[in-house]
Amino acid sequence: MTALRAEAPARPAGWRRPLRRLRDRLGASDPAFSRLRMASRAMLSLALCVVLLLGVHQVHPLPFAVFGLAFVISFNGTLAVRDKGWRAQAQTRAIAWVAAGVAVAAASLLAAWPIAADAAFLAVIFAAVYARALGPRWTAVGMISFMAFFMGDYFKPPVADLPWIAGGAALAFIVTQIVTNAILPDDPARDFRRALVSLDQRLQVMLRQLLEHPVDRPKMQAELSRLRDVVMMAEGFIPQGDDGSLAARGPASELAIALFDVQLIAERLARASYVAAPPPALVRAAMRGATLPEQAEDVATRMLLRLRRARAVLDRALAATPSPFAAAPAPAAAKAAAKAGSLLARFKAPIQVTLACAVAMAAGLVVSPSRWYWAVITAFIVFNNTKSRADTAFRALQRSLGTFAGLIGGTILATLLSGQPVIAAALMPVCFFLAFYYLQVSYSVMIFFITLALALLYGLTGSFAPAVLLLRLEETVIGAVSGTIMAFLVFPSRTATGVGAALDTFLNALGDVASAAKGRATGAAEPLHLMARSRLLDRSYTDLAAAVRPIGGPWATVTRFGEVRERLLLLSAIVHWARVLARSLPSGASFDPAERTRIAEAADHLSRNVVTARGLETSFFERADGAEVTALQPRPPVAIRDEADPRLALEMMISLLDRATPIESGRAA
Repeated sequence: MTALRAEAPARPAGWRRPLRRLRDRLGASDPAFSRLRMASRAMLSLALCVVLLLGVHQVHPLPFAVFGLAFVISFNGTLAVRDKGWRAQAQTRAIAWVAAGVAVAAASLLAAWPIAADAAFLAVIFAAVYARALGPRWTAVGMISFMAFFMGDYFKPPVADLPWIAGGAALAFIVTQIVTNAILPDDPARDFRRALVSLDQRLQVMLRQLLEHPVDRPKMQAELSRLRDVVMMAEGFIPQGDDGSLAARGPASELAIALFDVQLIAERLARASYVAAPPPALVRAAMRGATLPEQAEDVATRMLLRLRRARAVLDRALAATPSPFAAAPAPAAAKAAAKAGSLLARFKAPIQVTLACAVAMAAGLVVSPSRWYWAVITAFIVFNNTKSRADTAFRALQRSLGTFAGLIGGTILATLLSGQPVIAAALMPVCFFLAFYYLQVSYSVMIFFITLALALLYGLTGSFAPAVLLLRLEETVIGAVSGTIMAFLVFPSRTATGVGAALDTFLNALGDVASAAKGRATGAAEPLHLMARSRLLDRSYTDLAAAVRPIGGPWATVTRFGEVRERLLLLSAIVHWARVLARSLPSGASFDPAERTRIAEAADHLSRNVVTARGLETSFFERADGAEVTALQPRPPVAIRDEADPRLALEMMISLLDRATPIESGRAA
């Protein structure tokens, strides 16, 4: 792969520009085709299960419950099972098969006693939510058990059908195991190379923006954010060190450092271009992959040349022998059996979700004795991956809006395709595929496509009516409202609490960076590589940005949104300078005593500022009583130097943290 491999710099024909933009967006949103592979696995598993079960059905008629359970296992067994390695996945699927069989059997045996069946369903919900505290394996088992009990409660199969249902479930799990590990397996080396293609696309877009006069800073910052996402994904494919370091030793470490350098130099090139962009002729030559001069006078051009060389180093590190991906990945740390803390802390989420599902079940039964399960499923799902009551409310709103949009689109689609079963049958798997593809991007879009697929399914079975989709919307709203109410009334988790925890993690990581920098400068032993510390800071910033989403969303006032966004931008800049610091203090670096003292003093200063910021976590993003926020006045750009200066990086981090930290009334600035 050539460095900065490029397309011709000439402007493409008008009809090609939208296609190029679409290609760039797709490359940025799914750099390694991981979402495409995930959706393909789910659909292929589903298709193979249906084909095999239909074959068995020709020999011995199967109860419809077999097909229903195989359907939910096909995508849950693919999407929910996330263990590393085929052996671990096989163990998880075997456990899930037993749990699903027990759940279906319990629903079948209790079918004659509706109240007992409903109580058992709530018990399964409680256990499934509690299982989330036990790690990814048990989270998957809990989700599959929940869906299995629902299918058993809905179809109410007789006891005589249970062996066939267990056999169908086993077949579905075997198919998902084969598809995931043999037909569409994970391949870190292949995925890394695909991510590099997206990395090159992002670099190309950056270079095109350098041709604008002046450089559009918001567009460039947005592109740097996309570049960062691609780099973080690519880094995830590199074997990690078992000591928590940036990567395993040897070629894997060299590849990780080369990838790190490309990102850092791209950021420095962008910063230098805000002052003076490199000559357009050199930019176009870099885009074409043409020969560039070895030396340059201005800083931006030197950064452009360094980016070209860094990209070439990355290619050489990738082609090293032995392969960087030959190192075995570090074993995952054992998960605790349950979250530490009081009984209330461990049982808070199960109680909260179970009560929400109970309310949704009661209200859903009043609206429809046969479709109430839509309300329960919604109440159960809206708590997935949420950390606060506002986050839960936002998830509930997304599901309701997606269902509403799907109701309108599904009604139109089913009406237009009335009497066209072939087209409807062809579009239904497309809708399911798109739902799985957008699962990690937009919850609303996923629900929209699922509702479209259901509308087509009802049309194929001759049971479609707009009233059915309207009932689905009503039940969804009931479940969403039930979940939101319980999130606010039962053991509520304030958004500020989640933000405070995420900010504390960020500040701890920043303090570790400062301590590691001081130790590196003074020659102290390093428990963890400074570059790994900077990467941990990077990841903690990503978690923090996600945590503050509810208080910086579009429903907040414009002023409030501006405050949150400004602080995130300052913290993002701190992460950048942490990368500069890590690269400017390589292992074995030596400094004269005076410089060593200055670096140590700057690191101590940053550590003290971290302590100060940690004491103001409650007012960092939300104004607390007696606190005010410093005015974020623009500052002149810092000169970009050829060689990174560790003391400058530390001073920039100190200044940025000072500007981001609220100042209590009466406390000196």
